[in-house]
Amino acid sequence: MELRTTGAGEPASSGPQTVAVLDLGASAMRLVVAETREDGSLRVLEEVSRSVLLGNDTFSEGRIGVATMDAALKALEGFRRIMDSYAVTQYRAVATSAIREASNRDAFLDRVQQRTGITVEAVDGSEENRLTYVAVREALRGHEALESGCALLVEVGGGSADISLLRDGEPAFSGTYALGALRLRQSLASWHGTHEQRMRLLHRHVHNLVDEIQREIPLAEAKHIIALGGDMRIAARRGQVASEDTLVHTISREALLAFGEQVAKQDLDAIMESESLTLAEAETLAPALLVYCELLRETPAARIIVPETSLRAGLLIDIVRSRAGHGIEDFGKQVLASARALGDKYRYDAVHCAHVARLATQLFDALQDEHGLKPRHRLLLEVAGLLHDIGNFVSLRAHHKHTQYLLASSEIFGLSQDDMGVVSNVARYHRRALPQKTHPPYVALDREERVAVNKLAALLRLANALDADHLQKVTAVRVVFEEGVVVLEIEGAGDMTIERLVAQSRTDLFTEAFGRRVALREGTPR
Repeated sequence: MELRTTGAGEPASSGPQTVAVLDLGASAMRLVVAETREDGSLRVLEEVSRSVLLGNDTFSEGRIGVATMDAALKALEGFRRIMDSYAVTQYRAVATSAIREASNRDAFLDRVQQRTGITVEAVDGSEENRLTYVAVREALRGHEALESGCALLVEVGGGSADISLLRDGEPAFSGTYALGALRLRQSLASWHGTHEQRMRLLHRHVHNLVDEIQREIPLAEAKHIIALGGDMRIAARRGQVASEDTLVHTISREALLAFGEQVAKQDLDAIMESESLTLAEAETLAPALLVYCELLRETPAARIIVPETSLRAGLLIDIVRSRAGHGIEDFGKQVLASARALGDKYRYDAVHCAHVARLATQLFDALQDEHGLKPRHRLLLEVAGLLHDIGNFVSLRAHHKHTQYLLASSEIFGLSQDDMGVVSNVARYHRRALPQKTHPPYVALDREERVAVNKLAALLRLANALDADHLQKVTAVRVVFEEGVVVLEIEGAGDMTIERLVAQSRTDLFTEAFGRRVALREGTPR
């Protein structure tokens, strides 16, 4: 099996390399070993799956039990032997909700490291969404679902459902929700009623959660639905529309809804017999289809597109990109589209905020040798610039504080919780008080992140001051160094006295972060 990675660039080293990805999910642990090629493509050498129900423990007891932990370690030891037999040179192992939410997560990950030598990363929901998008973008390159209109991208896993709304192929909204198939089944593990009553309760629960999702994601806009996951592949094989493409299946709206209703009426034994499934596969089918069907009903989509891809494909593509020197900043277009969608949700002043973000990144670029930050930080600064005023939605008074907690509790496609911690703090300090050790969100960051926040917030503080009147009079800013003083030469039209005075009063954090005084003067256009 081959996997194309169009646009990924050349690998960092010449010649074929063997890489591996491991996905520790709620109901199974999976390994894929692949060979990278110089043209950016991948050839899958081996795929292995082991059924380990990590989610059963986490979603019922809140922690991974001893027996389950031992089963997981034995499976991972086997994966390690396979990786060694292929002389794997690079790998990435990720754990999703079942491990991420376990109270003994750190102890489990430490045992994995000690027993197998495998370092496992507990990724958050935003990273799951990004990796899924990476996989789908490659699998459906050129497909109408990514070329025009809105598409809902959904994967219902064992512990959670990853949902993104794509506008013309770019993520606008994304989130991870407690709608995993195994989690839903576990929620009724102690229920002693009839099968019909159980499914009625599940349907009501899913319906209520989907209603809440609609407050965050405009499901009704979705013209297309792209669905991933083993449960949807089962449904697609059962009722797919005839197609010559064996890697992209299509099932009609009516066929999926009918199949979902049929499965919901059957108990586990009947599902296993009628669909020729294992017990592990049968356990998740009904609740997963319940979620897919409920989401489908809230959209006008006439069919569901089911590509033969997964989070693991996204991981493999990401490895190729990282070997070519690409990072999260290469998803800047998608990150900024999602940030603007969040701004729209809070009715932000799009023109002012875009202008502030542009001035802030001009300062970032001009002061590269002074701050020494990475391209990733430039992207985080731009996001903070775009969203620094969303706190006005709550109140004009102390809106910078409202901005901080809104951002800290929001998701932006492609940005991790750690990234959002930096963004929310940078936006918090665009006005008023400087960062203090008495501010809990700031102190919660590690030392390097606090240093980055100080530098980025200093730039945002100046950029925001340069548009004090929200009239975009300052069109550009240049930096000149004169005897230990950083001179900001501003260009624009009209009387810029207010902008100069306000910016001069906001140089305090810059002087503290960079150790240089700041002066402003109007420059002559070049």
